[in-house]
Amino acid sequence: MAGQVRRLRAPDPARAHGAWVYLGVSILAGVLSSARFDMFTALCGGTAFLGVFVGASSLARSPRPSWVRFALGAAIVAASAAGGVLSGADPRFLLYGTIAVFPAGAAAWFALRHGFQSAPALSFAVVSLVVAAPAALCAGGAPHSLGLLLLGLLAPFFAWRTWCTRKALRSESGWTREKLRALGSREAAIALCWTALAVVLVHLAARTAFG
Repeated sequence: MAGQVRRLRAPDPARAHGAWVYLGVSILAGVLSSARFDMFTALCGGTAFLGVFVGASSLARSPRPSWVRFALGAAIVAASAAGGVLSGADPRFLLYGTIAVFPAGAAAWFALRHGFQSAPALSFAVVSLVVAAPAALCAGGAPHSLGLLLLGLLAPFFAWRTWCTRKALRSESGWTREKLRALGSREAAIALCWTALAVVLVHLAARTAFG
């Protein structure tokens, strides 16, 4: 109908390069931090979060969600969870999915009030992705104290970098594809460097606790 107001739709999270970077480095952090435990089960725990992200991103395409993508995400979650449990992972690592609901819910609340690109919405969305790190680590057999340490090292830092990136994008004009690629590469490098430091600190804490 002519003149009809077009319905505002949420952006597709699967098209956000930053989301993939933070999710990827979080899973990597959890797997590498579990080197003295069981890296395979840690990988299963991390890929379960990958499946959740893939499935949840399909629902953001409302009113036309991608049910194929949703089914793919659900299959990844089922295969990863089953693989982890059958390999000896502590089933309680699945509870980290419950923890992720809280920052994800906060991100949705801020998105409804201030927009999907608002700083609080983006920051809480990133925190929900970072929960993949302690979930992977604890799936590998590490105690939950180390998982919470890893979460505490990564979540505030990544939320801060998301805030800084949004501020940089809004404070300047004339962004080109090359400039955006350079900004993304810089933030990815910063994320990897901090993740490496966080993994070292977790290993030091594990050595102190377990010898």
